[in-house]
Order: sequence, then C-alpha cells, then structure tokens
Amino acid sequence: MIALPLVMIALLFAALAVAGAVVILVLPFLASALGLVFALLPLAFTIIGIVSCVNSRKSMNLKVLWLIIIVLAPFFGPLLWFVWGKNNT
Repeated sequence: MIALPLVMIALLFAALAVAGAVVILVLPFLASALGLVFALLPLAFTIIGIVSCVNSRKSMNLKVLWLIIIVLAPFFGPLLWFVWGKNNT
C-alpha cells in the first residue's frame, strides 16, 4: 500500500522534470524569436513610413522634415506621420 503512493510521487516528479527540461529547452528559442520580432518591428514600421512619406503629395520641405522625424524616432516618428502628418500637414 505504501509503495503505490511512492511510485505515483516518483512519476509526478519525473513528469515535472521532463516538463521543466522542455521549458528550459524551448524558452530561449521563443525569447530569441520574440526578441527578433520586436527588433524588426520598428525597422519595418520606419521603412513603411519613409516610403509613405516619399510618395505623398507634400512639398519637398515638409517631406524632408517628416523624413528626419521618422528616421530619428524609429517607432514614434512613423506613428506621428500616419496619425497626424499624412493628412494634416
């Protein structure tokens, strides 16, 4: 009678060890992939903002000003361009 609970406890610990090993092996891959996404997202957003600004019908002075803002602030520059600059300037 005592042996069965001990076997169950041993199996539980073995299952937890396997689950822990899987998490330890998979977590760095997910972290690096997620880090890569968060690193490339502002770059893609900046490139889209630059292309949109260059193709707009704004004057050359406004385009240069917006391009400076977009390049110097890689996430907020394009965000400002799409929210405010594209339609209002």
